[in-house]
Amino acid sequence: MPRISAYRLKHLARVYESESAVTVPFADVLGEVGIDPDVLTTMDSRIKLIDEARVVELACQALSDKTFAARAALSTQGSKTLLAYLARASRTLGQVLQLAQRYYALEDPHMKFAAREGAKGPIVVLDSGMLGAKEFPRHTEFLMFGMYKRTRQIAGPDFGELSLILKCSDHEHCEQLSQIAGCEIEAGQSFNGLQLPPNGLAYPIPTADPALLDHLLEHGEERLRQMPQNMNGVSEKVAKLVFSRLPGHLPSGDEVAAELCMTRRTLTRRLSDEGTSYKLLADTARCDMAKRMLLGEDSIAQVAFLLDFADQAAFSVAFKRWTGTTPASFKRTHI
Repeated sequence: MPRISAYRLKHLARVYESESAVTVPFADVLGEVGIDPDVLTTMDSRIKLIDEARVVELACQALSDKTFAARAALSTQGSKTLLAYLARASRTLGQVLQLAQRYYALEDPHMKFAAREGAKGPIVVLDSGMLGAKEFPRHTEFLMFGMYKRTRQIAGPDFGELSLILKCSDHEHCEQLSQIAGCEIEAGQSFNGLQLPPNGLAYPIPTADPALLDHLLEHGEERLRQMPQNMNGVSEKVAKLVFSRLPGHLPSGDEVAAELCMTRRTLTRRLSDEGTSYKLLADTARCDMAKRMLLGEDSIAQVAFLLDFADQAAFSVAFKRWTGTTPASFKRTHI
């Protein structure tokens, strides 16, 4: 059963308990998700990604503060994980990204890094095949602002300007986050990413230590060999299958299970073991496809029909639940 390290959760707990507005103990927040508070004191404890996401959302709600997740991420003093050591020993930021793409699965098998070239320079895109920003927006911010802070720590003060690109369409909230982080935020985009300065991937890391890097790489390769080879097998297959059917008929969970040669009960259990569900994966695929289509020439009514909604009203309700804005507002803002 794939799990992620609880080190992020432990950090979140420390920051939460230092907040002046706390009225609900963090142990109660964990209990609402079904997590034993002992994970906070147990060495090398692991949890489901989806449970971490739920805790982040509930913590923000308990504090009545949507900025808490981002503030918690920005307060990190540095990680002691294998990837953190690899990053500090690397020669360039580009090498850090290469290592992240290969070794981040040792910490979190659900998250994926990729680089793309933007008009202002390279962009590091962070994505999950299992959790969508629409269902857990505060958790997405927790991850994104964590990546922003770690990049700052690794590259040093002379690296240049960084900015964040977020799917979040709440511009007022993003303005608050921009002031807290001290960086520009592009809201309402089609992906979540970190904008680097021009030639940012070639920037030399001041802590580079080739001898240490060789030792850590050897250790990382050994740990990769010890990992199960099908960490995300079922969830990735379901996500790809659903997305391949869109636009068009949205397959039911039973249809997907049959195509994967398993019962619906087995599919549900396997997805739960990977920290997700069929509904979550289907909603993620639908939302991503809806955004792409709305940015094109399709009308809202056409998008609703092509994504297998009963009518335009049902699509609008779902889209607002996913993104926090209506299809009409999204289309008007982005075109």
